[in-house]
Amino acid sequence: MTDLLELIELRTVLGDGAMGTMLLEHGLSPGDCPEAWNLEHPEIVSSIHQGYVDAGSDFIETNTFGANPIKLARFDLDRKLEDIIRAGVDLARQAAGKRCLVAASIGPTGALLQPYGDTPREKVADAFRATVQAVAQADIDFFLVETMSDPEEARLAIGAIREFSDRPIVATMAFTKGAKGYRTMMGTTPEQCATVLADAGAHIVGVNCCAGTGEAAEIVAEMRQVSSYPLIAQPNAGAPKLERGRAVYPESPQSFARGMEQVLAEGAVIIGGCCGTTPEHILEIASLMGKC
Repeated sequence: MTDLLELIELRTVLGDGAMGTMLLEHGLSPGDCPEAWNLEHPEIVSSIHQGYVDAGSDFIETNTFGANPIKLARFDLDRKLEDIIRAGVDLARQAAGKRCLVAASIGPTGALLQPYGDTPREKVADAFRATVQAVAQADIDFFLVETMSDPEEARLAIGAIREFSDRPIVATMAFTKGAKGYRTMMGTTPEQCATVLADAGAHIVGVNCCAGTGEAAEIVAEMRQVSSYPLIAQPNAGAPKLERGRAVYPESPQSFARGMEQVLAEGAVIIGGCCGTTPEHILEIASLMGKC
C-alpha cells in the first residue's frame, strides 16, 4: 500500500477504532494490562484487528499503547517489553496483510514529569527510547503517538522516534472542555499543542479520545487556525455513562459517522475512532466515504 504521507495527498484516510474497550468486551478485567493479551490471548487481539481490516480501515494500530517500561513495571511485565511489542506488531501485520498499513501505537507512560510530579524527564525519555527501539526492529509503517496530555511528554516520545527511525510520525493530544475552552490536563490549548507537536517533528497532528465527534470537529477547527500540517481526529463514541458498573458509549455507528462528516468539513484528513468505537462504527464511516 502507498506510504501514509503519500496516501493523504490522494484522499481521506480511515483509521481503526478502539482496542482497549473492545478487549474489555472480550473479558479483559478493568485495571489489567491490555498489552499482555498480545501474549496471553493473541487470537482475541487478532480478531479485533481483523474486524477493522474487514470494515475498511486504511490502517490499524498495534496493541502497544501502554508498552513502555514505566507502565509495564506496574504489572511486573517490564522484562517482557520486547516480547509484547514484537507480538503486538506481528498480530497487526498478519491481520493487515497487504490490505492496510500498520501504525505503532505509543501512549503516555502514566508518569507525571518534574516539576509537576516526581518523575525525572530523562527516565521518561529512556522509557520511550526502549519502546521505540523495539518497535523500530519490527515491521511497522508509521508511529502514532496518542492520547498525550503533557506536551513535554509528547515531545519526548517524538524525539525518541526521530532518534531511532525515519518512519512518519502522527501525534495526537487528549482534551476536555471547560470554562476556558478546550485544554489538556496540563492546561495546553489545541492551538498550542498543534504548534508544539509540529515543532517536535510530527508530520501529522491532531486529537483523539475527546468526548465525541462534535468536540473533535471544534478542536480540529482550532488547530487549523494555526497549523498548515495535516490533521487527524479519532474521538470517542460520545462521553461514557456508567450503567451497572459498565461504561456505555452513547454514539451509535450511524450517529458517529454522521458526526465525522463535520470533522472532515473542518479539515481533518485522517479520521477514526477511540474509546467505545467498534468495527461497526468504522464500517459506517467507510460506507459514507464510498469505501463499501
